[in-house]
Amino acid sequence: MCYKGSIAAEERKIQDRISRKFKKGIKYTPSYHLNAFANPNLYIVAQDEPDVIQEAVWGLVPDWKKNDPNGFLSGKQYTNNARGEDLYETKSFKDHVINERCWILFDGFFEPHYYSSKIQQPYFCYIPDGESFLERDILSIAGIYSKIQEEYYVSLVTTEANDFFAEIHNKQKRMPLVLDPHLREEWISKNQSKSVISNLVKKGFTSGEFRDHPVSNQLYKGGNDESTIQPVDPFQATSLF
Repeated sequence: MCYKGSIAAEERKIQDRISRKFKKGIKYTPSYHLNAFANPNLYIVAQDEPDVIQEAVWGLVPDWKKNDPNGFLSGKQYTNNARGEDLYETKSFKDHVINERCWILFDGFFEPHYYSSKIQQPYFCYIPDGESFLERDILSIAGIYSKIQEEYYVSLVTTEANDFFAEIHNKQKRMPLVLDPHLREEWISKNQSKSVISNLVKKGFTSGEFRDHPVSNQLYKGGNDESTIQPVDPFQATSLF
């Protein structure tokens, strides 16, 4: 699963890499740590307005709670993530996967690595866009959304971890569905069949080469500056790989 992300790149870089501009009135605020459980604002490209970057709340509000979105989110229903394999079966998501898909824009995300049942450490995962971890590519992560009075509420789509992420997220062995740049337009195209969407969940993960490093557990206390993504020593000296 994925409950913590980062989008700290320059506004111009984000716009250039995905060939979209922020919608008029949207103020971009960089963040090194977006915590899903606080229902922060994310930046998305939505199926209903695919030519601009929108703002959205992290946490999909299903149709039957449209009259009280804040109440739903404060009730800890946890629609932050959506299992890609179950999108068409899960009550909260099945009505949204057909015509309410999006990209969620990150430049990195955090996954927990477990050394024991009680000891874990976050790892920062990203695709490099230079020699330093401070230079990262923009990721288009598959999402689905609901829309209530012009406000977007999103869930991040996850899938079964590949070998790389299974070593990091070694308990649940899941990963965000980071769409390959050559396939991401298919995710938000209208009138896609169930078979196309299901195939993207299975085979649409990016071919970009990820890197990772351990970061401080201060992340879990709410850190949100450059130090949040700085490499630290692993809790154990042995390599994950």
